[in-house]
Amino acid sequence: MRALVLALTLTAAAAAKASADPQTLTYLLSSDIDSLDPSWAYDATSQFAVSLIYENLIAFDGSADNFAPRLASVVPTKDNGFLSADGLTYAFPLRSGVKFHDGTTVTPDDVKYSLMRFLLTDRDGGPSALLLEPLTGRRTTLGPDGKPDPAVFDLADRAVSIEGGALVLRLQKPFDPLLSILAGYAHIVSKAFVAAHGGWDGRRETWMDHRNPAKESAALYSRANGTGPFRLTGWDRPGRVLALSRNDSYWRSEPALRAVRLETVDDPRARRQQLDSGAADVAQLDALQIPLFEKDPGVIVDQVPDVAVSNVILFNQRVDATDNPWLGSGELDGQGVPPDFFFDANVRRGFANAFDYDYFIKEGFRGRAVKAHGPIPQGLMGYDPSQPGWPYSPTEAAKFLQRAFGGRVWANGFLLPVVYAEGHDDRRLACRVLGRGLALINPKFRVECRGLPDSKLLDELRARRLPALVFRWVLDYPDSNDAVDPFLHSTGFFPRLLSYSSLRADQLVEAAEAEPDLALRRADYRELQAIAIGDAPAIFTADAPGALARRAEVQNWNYPPMHPFGDLYEATKLR
Repeated sequence: MRALVLALTLTAAAAAKASADPQTLTYLLSSDIDSLDPSWAYDATSQFAVSLIYENLIAFDGSADNFAPRLASVVPTKDNGFLSADGLTYAFPLRSGVKFHDGTTVTPDDVKYSLMRFLLTDRDGGPSALLLEPLTGRRTTLGPDGKPDPAVFDLADRAVSIEGGALVLRLQKPFDPLLSILAGYAHIVSKAFVAAHGGWDGRRETWMDHRNPAKESAALYSRANGTGPFRLTGWDRPGRVLALSRNDSYWRSEPALRAVRLETVDDPRARRQQLDSGAADVAQLDALQIPLFEKDPGVIVDQVPDVAVSNVILFNQRVDATDNPWLGSGELDGQGVPPDFFFDANVRRGFANAFDYDYFIKEGFRGRAVKAHGPIPQGLMGYDPSQPGWPYSPTEAAKFLQRAFGGRVWANGFLLPVVYAEGHDDRRLACRVLGRGLALINPKFRVECRGLPDSKLLDELRARRLPALVFRWVLDYPDSNDAVDPFLHSTGFFPRLLSYSSLRADQLVEAAEAEPDLALRRADYRELQAIAIGDAPAIFTADAPGALARRAEVQNWNYPPMHPFGDLYEATKLR
């Protein structure tokens, strides 16, 4: 089988030439692509790349609660009979004749395998839990002993079946967000292709060998064989460029673009310069950078309708101290922090009071943001602006920090690195606002703001090595459950990695997820918001819109729901 991954080297001159081509679109990313494996990737940038190469059973259609068929030929509803009256069984009749990029035909076995692989990969901090619980009743493939549980395979195998040419999913209990998750995750992959490259072969006896793989060991980390509108041409990881070409055998009409070039450029000024010169066509930016990009009359700045928790400052309560330079001295001696620095709630609450929210919104967003009230962003059920968050109060911050660690934090001070992804000025500003607020309270409190490439930051986060970081969580599906679970449930994305646990939060997240009564569900979310503020596992700073800049000649550009990166399938470039 011909390798689909080629070495790729593009000079700046070649990039400019590519952008001048009316059928090639150069897109400047602000963060690195972390992985191309649909069952492993969980950051927004990687998911964007994956969505160009692979397809799902269904897709969003115009709004967050409407869907269109993709590799399924029908979207199941109770009215058409493909969703059972009790909401527990979904049938997806499968489209026939669709080809993978290598020319092989998609089979029903490939579809079942793809769902099973998504469930059973279950990598640490990965997306598998999105479907594991509704389909198997388990939030993880691990048993009580912390080892992979063979019973999970059987649960998944019963929940995912092929019947009469349709994929059938059987849920443990009704779960309204299921279609939204399937519109963004569980992309269809080739079983034979994965197995040929050392991945799981689909057998019960071998799935544990491929559970929670190291990133670069995943079979589809840097190779791809999807059904989507673009195919992988090459990934130059050191050069931070991903090259895609049009899928001329695409089952829908071919995309207008012949090629797409995704390049990561950290510096927003460099992104703007390339956009101004015509060397690039589209560029990501933060709200803080909008005035910089609006200066060029040939550039259109779009406010992106994403659903996200922006500029959240996260605390690690149990840092892995093994050979960890992020801890400095590892002691409360003014030259570092101990591994359990944020386990003391007084530290977390003191930090939350030390952050000047109004200043951050004024300087960072020019009035385009509002103060956050917990993890639930504006527009979702449970968002309640009347719930007070932490106020900026140096006096109250001092009281908490004087009590922390029996007074040793106040007496000795600390040196704390706070990490953010390079290229994101708003996250750097959030770090600086926190550092300034703490230094005003006590000059012994020192914060160092350190930028890392996004993929490196994710590696360090997954290794539990970072004491604190500034992050942005783009929701997986438009439901408040995906705002509270990742931040507050003990098995959620961040609590698993940052050692936060609250029995009451776990109970409320699970109750709200299953609660059909909207009034009761809102009450659960209100209490969860209160827990998020009271426990302060993170500082929720501001709800801010995203933004994207594109040259005026880029046309037919739209933003499907939950796709803040834009849709390249219909995009064109004027000559």
